[in-house]
Amino acid sequence: MKYAQALEDGYEWPDEIEIEGVGTLVAGRLFQISKADVDFNHVRDLGWYQVRLIMKQAPHKVGKDFGYWGTQGTYLIQSKGPFNKNGTEKSRCRLIDFNIGEGASGYAETRIWKIAKGREAPNSKGVKLVKPVESNRAEKYADLEEWAAKHKCEQFTTAQLAEKSGFSTQTILKYLKTSQHFTKVKQGLYECA
Repeated sequence: MKYAQALEDGYEWPDEIEIEGVGTLVAGRLFQISKADVDFNHVRDLGWYQVRLIMKQAPHKVGKDFGYWGTQGTYLIQSKGPFNKNGTEKSRCRLIDFNIGEGASGYAETRIWKIAKGREAPNSKGVKLVKPVESNRAEKYADLEEWAAKHKCEQFTTAQLAEKSGFSTQTILKYLKTSQHFTKVKQGLYECA
């Protein structure tokens, strides 16, 4: 199908969709799904999938019957996955399409139950994924370094940096000794490099 013909038929390619009670799905974002088992009970699939493309089906295609497989939904989410939480591919990782939204039923129906809320970060192979936000030490350091990049040449006291980062004064002082993102101006005063 050609793009111009698809537009005439009523297909759309939105940049994002809002999943009620779950969050906003955008390209690059990781999400988790549940699929129907043999008894048509939805079971959570372990692993994260990355959104590649969102397509809103033409109105006449919503609810299209695939017999045994069920019916087509309002949206078709083209994605790659599953990935582990750290962004590495699982052995069954592949490109896959999911039918979601009104009209989807049976084996063809996919439900999204969790969407990662986080930052883009490359994994060891350089693949950029929107990873889930974690409130661990590495995330706090990454947030502080990102903030420092936005405040180049500005000066801050140790207390201000400790408050911004969420670390204790002792922890921030230890970090500042080895950090390339901050330059010591004088005792208790640092400049974002």
